[in-house]
Amino acid sequence: MKRRVVLPVAAILALAAPASAAGPFGSVHVGQWSGGAYTNDATGKFSGCVAGAPYQSGIYFMVIVQPNGEWGLGFTHPSWRLQPGQAFPIDLTFDGRDQFHVYGRVGSGGLVVVPMPAASSLVSQFRGARQMSAVAQGQLFQFNLNGTAVLLPTLVNCVRIVNQRGLKAAGDFTLKLATPQTGSAPVSSSLRADAPNASPGLQIEAIELASNFILRSGLRNPRVLNREETPASVASFGAAWRSDEATGLVRIIPSQGETKGLDVAAAVVAADAKECKGKFASGRMSELVDSDVVFRGFASCEDSDGARLAHYFIVPRRKGGFVMFSVVSDMKADASKAVTKDEQLVGFQKAALVAVTQ
Repeated sequence: MKRRVVLPVAAILALAAPASAAGPFGSVHVGQWSGGAYTNDATGKFSGCVAGAPYQSGIYFMVIVQPNGEWGLGFTHPSWRLQPGQAFPIDLTFDGRDQFHVYGRVGSGGLVVVPMPAASSLVSQFRGARQMSAVAQGQLFQFNLNGTAVLLPTLVNCVRIVNQRGLKAAGDFTLKLATPQTGSAPVSSSLRADAPNASPGLQIEAIELASNFILRSGLRNPRVLNREETPASVASFGAAWRSDEATGLVRIIPSQGETKGLDVAAAVVAADAKECKGKFASGRMSELVDSDVVFRGFASCEDSDGARLAHYFIVPRRKGGFVMFSVVSDMKADASKAVTKDEQLVGFQKAALVAVTQ
């Protein structure tokens, strides 16, 4: 199936800024990808975070994130003779299935930039694919996309830090994986079922799922936490995130015999009950969301540490088992209380389902 992507010229030209930019400031290192933050040479303003990788075909491939959160792909090749402003057609295919016919725009230095709007199917396919092929000017180029599950949230982290604190805060933006450990470990008072054996593969999958979830959550300023900010017991097998209103975890639960989604919800809220030293309430249920089942659990605690309310959204995992998404509110500010309202919880359910099934 081929999809035609029509994009405004202004957006394409805006994305081409890194080609005439100064940098990198700070660093991004994920597998073969490297880069950092860049500024526009003409204005000196922050123009985005970029990471790229060379391939044996001679092509240099980049992923770009603008300060406003818009995404783009960049391509350069020494054999291309291109004029700035020229439209450049490319056919992109992900994992040999979905194909997109897109138009990039040539910027200075011969950089071809293809925008990927944050809510588009193009960025969704790129985020989840293992391989990408591109046909441009009669040539076929193959790209191994290993590491993109960590690269994309790393670039988002880069943009967030520079937007909030400026280039003076530029450092190593890379989100680190935890060192694998053996055995099981508890997570926190907000997530407590028996943990699976730590695995770099599970860590990468959890980071990708957390990124997918918060992008669709509607939360304010959400971000995936880096290893230094994440409790070691969480980083060893999952991912954590934080927004202005709430915090949360993403946890992968591999297949465990006849365990059902409601069993997982029950185990988690039971563990929360043990942690609460005051007034406690909990519940579990299953709900139909867009013809798919999402299992839910909640746990409310009021004790000397204050009030807190945790919601859990448990979705069947494609590879077997389940993925659990938690959203925890301290119930202090109005914004924190708002995330516990029914309409917001419905949004979290859909975000969890899309994050796993896209």
